[in-house]
Amino acid sequence: MPELPEVETIRRFLEKAIVGEKIVGIEILSKKQFPQEPKLVIGAKIAGIERRGKNLFINLSNSKTLWTHLKMSGQLIWVPATGSKKRPGHPIPFAGSELPAKSTRVIITLQKGKLFFNEMRKFGWMKVLDSAKVQAETGKLGPEPFSSVFTAEYLEEVFRKTAKPVKLVLLDQEKIAGIGNIYANEALFEAGIDPRRPAKEITPEEIEKLRKAVILVLNEGIRYGGSSAADEAYIKPDATKGNYQEHFRVYQRDGEKCHKCGKIIERINLAGRGTFFCPKCQT
Repeated sequence: MPELPEVETIRRFLEKAIVGEKIVGIEILSKKQFPQEPKLVIGAKIAGIERRGKNLFINLSNSKTLWTHLKMSGQLIWVPATGSKKRPGHPIPFAGSELPAKSTRVIITLQKGKLFFNEMRKFGWMKVLDSAKVQAETGKLGPEPFSSVFTAEYLEEVFRKTAKPVKLVLLDQEKIAGIGNIYANEALFEAGIDPRRPAKEITPEEIEKLRKAVILVLNEGIRYGGSSAADEAYIKPDATKGNYQEHFRVYQRDGEKCHKCGKIIERINLAGRGTFFCPKCQT
């Protein structure tokens, strides 16, 4: 699932590519992925693009917002008006070399190109809502890791209330918005914390290390354009891969040597999620 760095990478790309563009048409190939009437947004201009956690909000000039969630395998691909087919040399995972593909669910036609929403598993969606209701729809999300609210004191308050494994607390979107499996694994390694430890047992010193580690790995993910991990489902809107997978500390590196100590990285399942850690560096 695209996490905060992947969605932020998409946001930044689309902000440069489509802000100011008018929506001239929408083709809905799967009603489940776009359940409302296209007329709600046709004719409006793209006023801005925001991100909240793993959610993307395309704000329109008519006080409507296209709320997009990519879920497990969603993709947003921008094709400039030079042609409706994807450029050769950049085959799209689960789609192929041309668009629309079997996984294409929605096509938004703008003045200077088309935005293709692909979703192989049909979990992701685009919904139209009044812009004034965005805050209410995201009200249950926890603070952004880059916000002033994300302090050691906040994390300590959250951790003291639960004996759940610390990794699962990091994944709870109502506690912290945007962290998924990749960056939880990476942050816990950076902080030297075993992902299985009960959150309430993490010391104040470790909490501060973890807070800094979360911010560090998320910033790294953004800098490298997100992570196109093993299934390579995530790609940027120009159909190129992110590069953060080339810098993983532990994620999907089970059986390999730890970069710090040389011990073999292990993989376990924690609440059904693949969890990667170094048995020596993380205690």
